[in-house]
Amino acid sequence: MLAAFVFATVQNAWATCYKVTYVGAATTTANDAIRPGEGTAGAWAGGCDTCNGSLGLPSVINVSDPSFQPYGSLIASSVAPFTQYGATAGFNPEYVFFRCEARDAVYEMFSTNGDDVYSGWFQGGDSVGNTLGLRSAYRTAWTNVLLRLTHLATGQLFTDVWQERRLTGLDTDSRGYQLVKAKNLSAVRAELFSAPKDPSYNYYSDTVSSQLYGYAQPAAYIAIKGPGLAYPTVGQTHYGNWSGWYGNWPGALGLYNKVTLKRYPTCSVTSVTPYVVFPSISVSEINAGGRREMPFQINFRCQSNIVNSTSANGTAIGIKVSSGALAASSSLGLVNAQGGLTYLLADRYGQAGVAQGVGIRLLRGGAPINLLANEDSANGSGAAGRGWYPVISSAANLTGTVNGIGQYTETFRARLEKLSTGTLPTVRPGRVEATAQVVIRVQ
Repeated sequence: MLAAFVFATVQNAWATCYKVTYVGAATTTANDAIRPGEGTAGAWAGGCDTCNGSLGLPSVINVSDPSFQPYGSLIASSVAPFTQYGATAGFNPEYVFFRCEARDAVYEMFSTNGDDVYSGWFQGGDSVGNTLGLRSAYRTAWTNVLLRLTHLATGQLFTDVWQERRLTGLDTDSRGYQLVKAKNLSAVRAELFSAPKDPSYNYYSDTVSSQLYGYAQPAAYIAIKGPGLAYPTVGQTHYGNWSGWYGNWPGALGLYNKVTLKRYPTCSVTSVTPYVVFPSISVSEINAGGRREMPFQINFRCQSNIVNSTSANGTAIGIKVSSGALAASSSLGLVNAQGGLTYLLADRYGQAGVAQGVGIRLLRGGAPINLLANEDSANGSGAAGRGWYPVISSAANLTGTVNGIGQYTETFRARLEKLSTGTLPTVRPGRVEATAQVVIRVQ
């Protein structure tokens, strides 16, 4: 009995996780391999300084005069899955990082890069953000831009102190091991805010009109905690507490080589008609070419010396569809060669109770316009095809000027009709509930 008890204790002490680096044969017994059909695998770099993927932020952002864009203004925001931001080329959702025994408790850990003054510095790194009421918004290498990250699986803000979440519901391989896959790790929200210049930190000059983020340090990291692995100590600051870096850390989060900051006069949206309600229409009428059309209004303001253009450094306007509408448009072939969308589809297109075979065309000055799939700059390349247009059109009305800022209003129209391009599914009755976002950006 004593021998059996000791044996069990020894086995538990050796419970461990293994880093997976390849797909082996169907009969492999290698600890660092999975078998075919259990996921994808390969040698992975880990959270190196330049290994970050895209956080989903626009490729170009703009900071303007604080009298027009007050300090603390939200410049851009996005939500990105780990499969997108975790590595430069992203990850397949089924990509396997570790195998852990069934009884092992496995955790996802996260913190800012508290060792670096421009990447979530551990010592007063968010003091500028706190002054603006932006808790855990940290300075970046851009002298007057702050970055804040939220770990969406827990709702916690990234700070220099390591936090963790236990991973549950993991897939199991044919040998009974839990598999830590890319799909199991949390999505993040990224937010960029304008801020006053901090004279103590000026890696990039605030007088340069265009700067690609070339500072090669991640803003934050994702690490894995499990038996047998080297990992940081939860509840303690990142500074000097980076066991397992970087080869055992699946994710590096950052702006490196992904976002360009510009400093040009621009425009901003002040209000949009919040709801557009179409009168009902029958299937037979819409099949016969019937339509329903309603107006909506966009109000915006512009600095006096903007470049009204879709070319580089110009200010352009576009209307971005929801993620659900984008997914449905892709499946129906409604995305053009430049990446723009022909129709605004229902957010839940394809689900029960939602009308099929119909979409909403948006018109400006009486002519249909393309819609944005994302907020990335066109820089004049196929701009209209992508859904970007000069912000001030001949149909825009200047209603007044306040302190040199022009106030504009323009009426667009929304037209509900039968789909006429792409795959043409049979019209099916139901509700059409669609959302879109008006975007004005320097290109």
